[in-house]
Amino acid sequence: MQEVKINDKILDDPKYDFIFSVEEVNRLAAEGMPFRDAYKKVGLDIESGNFKPNKNISHTHEGSIGNLCNDKISALMQKVMSQFSFDKVDEAANSLLKK
Repeated sequence: MQEVKINDKILDDPKYDFIFSVEEVNRLAAEGMPFRDAYKKVGLDIESGNFKPNKNISHTHEGSIGNLCNDKISALMQKVMSQFSFDKVDEAANSLLKK
């Protein structure tokens, strides 16, 4: 991992522009355009070469890249893990190994 270098400018390459098409469909739908129409419009814009991606995106909903909720996931995992009786399993294994 010491040799891994993050390219934080990778999305500046135009070959990745279409990644943002979903964002544009969602934006149009949120503004009131029916989803089917938004999907068709963005598709036609891409096909005609007129698609201009908005790369200035800020996601904040739970689970998004801007709000991963790792603390909530960890808490839930700890809650579930605490319901297991690992001490009993360890005792049983140790008891079997002593024989």
